[in-house]
Amino acid sequence: MISQSKAEIVASLRQSLDRASVAVLAEPRGLTVSQVTKLRTKIRSLEGEYKIAKNTLAIRAVNETPFAPLAALLEGPTALVFGYGDPITVLKELVEYSSQNVEKLSIKGAVLDGQLFQRDDVAALSKLASKDQLRASLLGVLLAPASKLVRILNEPGAGFARLLAARAEKGAPAD
Repeated sequence: MISQSKAEIVASLRQSLDRASVAVLAEPRGLTVSQVTKLRTKIRSLEGEYKIAKNTLAIRAVNETPFAPLAALLEGPTALVFGYGDPITVLKELVEYSSQNVEKLSIKGAVLDGQLFQRDDVAALSKLASKDQLRASLLGVLLAPASKLVRILNEPGAGFARLLAARAEKGAPAD
């Protein structure tokens, strides 16, 4: 490799890190090209990116960034997975993929908000609700009092309408 291309690789990794909300290190062993392509496509659809880089270049890229704790895990074959949107969705997909392909991909660790998470911690993080799920539940909590108020305000009128309908069914004269 020419040192210019090494600098370009480091710059590309640094750009990915600057945009990323989460960075995950995985150890690919024996993945076929089609499997990697499918995984890359799935990660890309979740606003992420799957890259392979030499560890020495990756260490240069993560130094002096919030993802610097990853440098300690950069040994052996390593794939870098960056999540640009909701970090939990990328983590869920990687954990699910690695659990289905245990012998082919294992997660080494991840950095989220400058904090290093080991393999087991990444699995625990992947079980958290995504941003969209949290937004939906928050919206439900916020709308619940308003919908209860509407039901309470409508109940007297609805009760009166039921009373009139019952009287009409019995044939009682309506006054």
